[in-house]
Amino acid sequence: MRTTIILCLCLVFSAGKLAAQTSKKSWTLQECIQFGLENNISVKQYELARENQEINVETTKFSRLPDLTANLGQTFYFGRTPDRDGIYQDQTGSNSSMGINTSVNLFSGFQVSNQLKAEKKELLAAVEDLNRAREDLSLAITGYYLQVLMSRELYEIALDQLELNRRQVEQTQKLVDGGKSSESDLYDARSSLAQQQMQVTETANNLQLSLLNLTQAMNYTQVEDFNVVTPDVSEFVEREIAGLILPADVYRHAVNERPAIKAAGYRLEGSEKMLQAARGAYAPSLRLGAGYSNSYYYNYSLAAGLSNASLADQLAQNSAQSVGLSLSVPIFNRMATRNRVRSARLNIKNQELMLDQAKQDLYKEVQQAYYNAVAAHEKFRSSEVAVEAAQLAYDFEEQKYTAGRSSIYTFDQVRIRLAAARSETAQAKYNFLFRSRILAFYNGESLLNDPR
Repeated sequence: MRTTIILCLCLVFSAGKLAAQTSKKSWTLQECIQFGLENNISVKQYELARENQEINVETTKFSRLPDLTANLGQTFYFGRTPDRDGIYQDQTGSNSSMGINTSVNLFSGFQVSNQLKAEKKELLAAVEDLNRAREDLSLAITGYYLQVLMSRELYEIALDQLELNRRQVEQTQKLVDGGKSSESDLYDARSSLAQQQMQVTETANNLQLSLLNLTQAMNYTQVEDFNVVTPDVSEFVEREIAGLILPADVYRHAVNERPAIKAAGYRLEGSEKMLQAARGAYAPSLRLGAGYSNSYYYNYSLAAGLSNASLADQLAQNSAQSVGLSLSVPIFNRMATRNRVRSARLNIKNQELMLDQAKQDLYKEVQQAYYNAVAAHEKFRSSEVAVEAAQLAYDFEEQKYTAGRSSIYTFDQVRIRLAAARSETAQAKYNFLFRSRILAFYNGESLLNDPR
């Protein structure tokens, strides 16, 4: 009797623990995904990669602008050195100089234009990489969210079975008191109750671990205060069953929309532009340059009666301006340009293979998602039939046991089969939901498309 009281108290404690969890703030799937996207480190790294590529685009774009440099110099010389007129003589003096120069690239075989186009394609690919990272995280969070819902349902099933065990102990006690059952049956019933309490504890731990996995995927630190909303799963399942789409139809949509395919396509287009930029090195390049310079000389060893010209006079006399064109014709650069062109061609072939591989991987993923969803649905339907049969068997066996026409062992086995059938149904249901959501996601539907 004391054992029964203790186990009943444990049942009350477990139910209280679940009630405490449900009293906390409950997160929807949309809130979980949004929080994860804002706080996940991998997603932030992809955002930084995109921003860095934006900088690369600006750098290439600004390379078309003229450059501008200024220089200042101060030189002291001793002994036989040239003076301001260029005459060598023994003297001690100094020279202060300054200058400013600018140049602009007028033509370089369209290398800058093609490189800029390639950098823009890489930026588009970086954006798609970020989108893919967000999608992968959203899928992961969805899976963990459904895992929490499944763990919670398994926990509730375990509590229901614990209540059945408790009723079984009470019924066995009555049969023993009425002389219809032996004392050993009561011991067996109490043992079964203790084992079921262990099962409740295990499912409660699994629920806590599933919450931990979800919060870690979201990068949310307060696990103890975390709980999720439970949607109307039955309505969700019926809608998902009606929405299964054949792999070929899904692939036709996904091949034009999935970020991995887009990124591979952009990188292929960018590699073609890089080939054109590499070829541009074969063409002559033309630059326009302009400059201004001036200087001031001071001679420390002038003969008596002589003096240095004033700063204003020297600046007026020594100033020089220049404007010029520079044409550079490549003749031989140790095969560097040719090898860059060859490397660019190989890169194009490699990007073509990567695009083909991405399409093949996508088709395989779509096929797997479809057949996994179909298999999970069939298992779910068959498990529902098994639950109905197990429930009928339990009800019938309970009547027999209450009347004293069945053994505790047979009754316990029927109860265990009912619990196993309900648990398998829950697992098959949430597995089907996850698989069907993946398939719908490939077809362009949002992961947040739930019945709430």
